[in-house]
Amino acid sequence: MKTKPGALPLFRHLTSVPTAPFRETAVSRKALEWIAENLGSRAKVRRVRGGFIVSYRGAGAGPSLCLAAHLDHPAFELVKVSRSGATARLRGGLPPHLLPGAAVEAFPRVAKGNAPLARGTIGPRPEKDGGTWTIAWDAPLAPGAKPDFAVLALPACETKDGWLLSRSVDDLLGCAIGLEAMRRLAKARAKVNLTILLNRAEEVGFVGALDMIRSGVLSPLDSYLSIESSRELPGSKPGGGPTIRLGDKATAFDPNLTALLDDAAEALRKRGTKVQRLRLTGGTCEATAYLAFGYEAGGVAIPLVNYHNGWGAEAVAPEKVRLSDVEGGVRLVAEAAKRFGAATLRGVLRARLEKRHDDEKRSLAL
Repeated sequence: MKTKPGALPLFRHLTSVPTAPFRETAVSRKALEWIAENLGSRAKVRRVRGGFIVSYRGAGAGPSLCLAAHLDHPAFELVKVSRSGATARLRGGLPPHLLPGAAVEAFPRVAKGNAPLARGTIGPRPEKDGGTWTIAWDAPLAPGAKPDFAVLALPACETKDGWLLSRSVDDLLGCAIGLEAMRRLAKARAKVNLTILLNRAEEVGFVGALDMIRSGVLSPLDSYLSIESSRELPGSKPGGGPTIRLGDKATAFDPNLTALLDDAAEALRKRGTKVQRLRLTGGTCEATAYLAFGYEAGGVAIPLVNYHNGWGAEAVAPEKVRLSDVEGGVRLVAEAAKRFGAATLRGVLRARLEKRHDDEKRSLAL
């Protein structure tokens, strides 16, 4: 059945299967299903080792605004499995002090839905960081069952009183926001160039994004925006709108790309859409990786409660964002894409300077 338009229906579709670092096959299939149904021939999909590159070129030649989001969420990789339990390696930054005694659900490497192969309980915290965890199954594992990874036993997708709750808001919501913005622009036949990067294994050190960068599949003429859900901070609160991310814990972001977002935000505020603006130092995002390798990069974040299922909480919990901020995020990146072609960003400026050099380089002859 065709998924209804909108970031929330798409997010619900993506969360109909679990995800984990290096275990993104199932959610990737859900994303590709949606792309085929809602974008069709208007978008080109390129599969690369680090993820997927989805391109809409309504403006023809020239740079593209790239929205980067990731398909994984922290989880447990099952190292050794028996009928009574498993040893597991934590992949990503779940709050370790909250994990002992928490419930998990285990899945095959490529899950077909949210019905787990087994349910279990996490054992004591390892003595050393990076050590293996134990999981005790609630019931003996069925003969022939081959669980490969485990996620916290939390709701896949719920809405309540204006909130969106999920075990994996970060960053399947970023994927949904970027793709929904592309759908709206493509439906309107907007004369913009927009690319969505659906990256793998972000939670273990930007591995998918780094593979795209170092393999040469990304253009240095394009500009890159990380679309994340980031923990709430004073000045970036749920209900206040999406946040223009001035930087993260590691770096400050590109000022010209930030100016593009500021212009888009000002236009949206006049139409009643809230937008916030802050350097979010609660963690790092993929924009830092792009910046480190010389790409023009910035970020947009949706203020998040219970970051990574419990940081700042007293127990493991679903991540939470305000639904109004989700819609604001779609509007912000779509408006930025509309303004991108006329902005004097790195790609446009570089093309002008290259032409100037080509026109005059003969005059340099000695």
